[in-house]
Amino acid sequence: MPVLLGDAYRDAHARIDTRMRSLAALDPDALGTAVPACPGWTVHAVVSHVTGLAADALSGRLTGPPDDEWTAGQVDQRLGVPVEDVLAEWAPLVGPMVAGLNDRTIGPPPCADLLVHEGDLVEALGEAVPPLGEWGAVAGLLCGGRVKGIREPGTLTVRVGDTELVGGTGDGPTATLTIDRWEFFRGVFSRRSVDQMRAWDWDGDPEPWLAPLCVFGTRTDDVPPAREH
Repeated sequence: MPVLLGDAYRDAHARIDTRMRSLAALDPDALGTAVPACPGWTVHAVVSHVTGLAADALSGRLTGPPDDEWTAGQVDQRLGVPVEDVLAEWAPLVGPMVAGLNDRTIGPPPCADLLVHEGDLVEALGEAVPPLGEWGAVAGLLCGGRVKGIREPGTLTVRVGDTELVGGTGDGPTATLTIDRWEFFRGVFSRRSVDQMRAWDWDGDPEPWLAPLCVFGTRTDDVPPAREH
């Protein structure tokens, strides 16, 4: 059964939209909460970024991965704008994003970006891991591709639930990692420090595998994890 990136995007948007509207109504100060996974950004800034990314993707302004200056511009453009208005800007973009992701006229990065940033919000607000649903299938696809693409000497085996992933060239050190899907997804997208990653359930030396696993490079600052369901 194919993984539908658009469906995962739609579901993540719905969860974020509901939570942000609730915060705006009941605890507006929480919108200013710092997001540890994104130093310098608040909850409001993360919502501004994912809205700006959708707008840029659909307008054709986005021709490659946005750099720090570009994403800062997305946030600055919406600085001081009530979150309800940012959400109102995002809402009509969701349908075209879902369609484009599902028919693959839009590549996977905006979906991956949204799911990663949903995790950033969940962890910043001390909330529970979202229900597995579509995000789990997308996380499995993205993380599986990352492991299988490792070309370091040796063999890394990652056991995530019933799934076993293997990476490395086969000649050199070996290690096996047993981990749950959420934690692995967060680590692969550079949302765990090297110390947090070393503390995972490893059989073998983790050091050769830490940097190759991280999409955005390793980090030294710990990111508080989400609550369990």
